[in-house]
Amino acid sequence: RNNELPGEDPFHLGSYAAEYVKGMQQRDKRGVYKMNSYLKHFTAYSMEFQRQHSDAAISMFDLFDTYLPQYERAFRESNASGVMCSYNGINGVPNCASGFLTDMLRNQWGQTDALTYSDCGAVQDLMQGYPWERYHESPLEAVSAALNNGTDIEAGSILFSSFASKAVEKGLLSASKIRASARRSLIQRFKVGLFDDPEKVEWTKIPSSSLGAKQHQRLSYEAALQGIVLLRNQDSLLPLKKGVRVAVVGPHAHSRKSLLSDYYGNEVCFNAAHPSNNDFSCIPTLTEALSRANPSGNTTGFDGVLFSGGDDGHMHDVTTSVQQADVVVLAMGLEAFKDPDLEHESYDRNQIGLPGLQPEFVDYVLKFGKSTVLILINGGPLGLDFPKGFEPKAIIEAFYPGPHGAEAIAASIFGLENRWGKLPLTILPASYVTEVAMDDYSMSAGPGRTHRYFTGKPLYPFGFGLSLTSFDSECVQATSNGLQSKYTCTVKNTGRLAGEEVILMYTRPSPALRKHLASRHPVPIKQLCGFERVFVKAGESEMITFECSDADRFALTNLEGNRVLWKEFTHIVEFSDTRQSTFPITLN
Repeated sequence: RNNELPGEDPFHLGSYAAEYVKGMQQRDKRGVYKMNSYLKHFTAYSMEFQRQHSDAAISMFDLFDTYLPQYERAFRESNASGVMCSYNGINGVPNCASGFLTDMLRNQWGQTDALTYSDCGAVQDLMQGYPWERYHESPLEAVSAALNNGTDIEAGSILFSSFASKAVEKGLLSASKIRASARRSLIQRFKVGLFDDPEKVEWTKIPSSSLGAKQHQRLSYEAALQGIVLLRNQDSLLPLKKGVRVAVVGPHAHSRKSLLSDYYGNEVCFNAAHPSNNDFSCIPTLTEALSRANPSGNTTGFDGVLFSGGDDGHMHDVTTSVQQADVVVLAMGLEAFKDPDLEHESYDRNQIGLPGLQPEFVDYVLKFGKSTVLILINGGPLGLDFPKGFEPKAIIEAFYPGPHGAEAIAASIFGLENRWGKLPLTILPASYVTEVAMDDYSMSAGPGRTHRYFTGKPLYPFGFGLSLTSFDSECVQATSNGLQSKYTCTVKNTGRLAGEEVILMYTRPSPALRKHLASRHPVPIKQLCGFERVFVKAGESEMITFECSDADRFALTNLEGNRVLWKEFTHIVEFSDTRQSTFPITLN
């Protein structure tokens, strides 16, 4: 279910979640929330296979270094309404009966009113035996385990309403626990105005005409523009010139619904007169969008091959179209709907290469020797291992770009837009899955996981991304004052197209500190501390200001899970500018 996540970095994830929650919990003039926002899946929920029986063995180091920081950041910065506890357990305790996680949320993070509700059926799953033997004997014990440990609302079953009073009678559960859960539940309902006069709540007056409104469509398009990543552009193939003959081939050539992730809003193509949950006709396909962006040219589209499984007999249908094209666009990747699912709830992939006959199809098309643009549409990462000299000239990672994704891709390919993003994850070789075990939750074991601990050579590193123009950027330390130090980055557009650049800021321990900690616990290679996007006209320069005053960005997690700030050692601030600027810093 990586397609439901925005990336691999805890700081980035926490920042994303915090802003998402702020938007969802927008308040009206009387302070009433638009809606309650809950964070999921809390936490370390990583496997769909036998998910109700998954017990994650996680060290305190990894738990506090990787699996909890994003939740803490989102709560401290945006006061989310609560969490959804996940099916899995951690170190022998199911998450929906975990006093440890509840204490973390309500006491250590100060979220005393935060509500915890179960994933669908998770309380009932406490009775399913291994590995939760001590909870499985009766509904009374399952209900008591959940409520005693802070799970307030049960979803997917009715054990609370059926057995809570009996559990109190038998002394397994106290009435005070039920009152505490009821209190937290009611508080969240008060926050969204459910007990107010509806006429006084601004959010009750949102008209149906706001669904699919122009400003919302524009925002969707904007998100797609900033989310797609240009990985390769050999010989400056992009931007394409209008008037060329384009052949769009591959299973995503005519995708509409499959441009979305698995959980999408039913109002994608909302029509008040004829509401439907299965109308995706308003979503342009990649073939349609490229044709509209290239009105004086000729654009054809053929699927050629299925997403997965065997050949449906149409692989060679693309031959004529490819032969006649000036440029071939390979529309490949994953999708989250059709059977068999490739990435979706209840499914795990066992490899990260292109599935089915897609690799053979890519090879078949590349052998024509045409200028080729490979567009990847997927959620979870894909390992792209091409023999040297046999790669597509251009590669675009579009993820699931949403209802306006095809339009954003087409506009970017033809240079009408130049707003590319940076990779929020590390793209690894397909062989990586043979080097790590899926049920090993250690970040540093073996070759390591994520950009913070991976010691191998990625195909494309976290934070990588090209542009259709060229930038010359340089960061300098404007003021030197420990945690209050400020940095300015000058970004000059040295190319012919206006465009946007993203600069990332990291912290990392000095060599001396790394050596000091080498025998104590794992140490991250570096930690993300900030990121800023800037638009720069061709030939002009813009300035970005950075500050990393959060001491936790320099702190390192020890084996007990505590964050330690090593003030007696030098730390390094590093930027992703052209010069990869670094600055030693002493913490005051």
